[in-house]
Amino acid sequence: MMKSLSIVAEGPGRYIHWGVIQISVANLVIIVAMIILFVLALIVPFPSGHDEETDQERRQK
Repeated sequence: MMKSLSIVAEGPGRYIHWGVIQISVANLVIIVAMIILFVLALIVPFPSGHDEETDQERRQK
């Protein structure tokens, strides 16, 4: 697998052009993946290890 990745990395980069904006496909993929992870981090709740009732009981004591 590493050999196939090095072959891909040695080739010339592919670019996308939008008027004055020019970005490589590899950078665009990384940016999109980071945005997706950020949105998922906002949407997906953290797993909770305890109930809300136990938190309220601890606060009352």
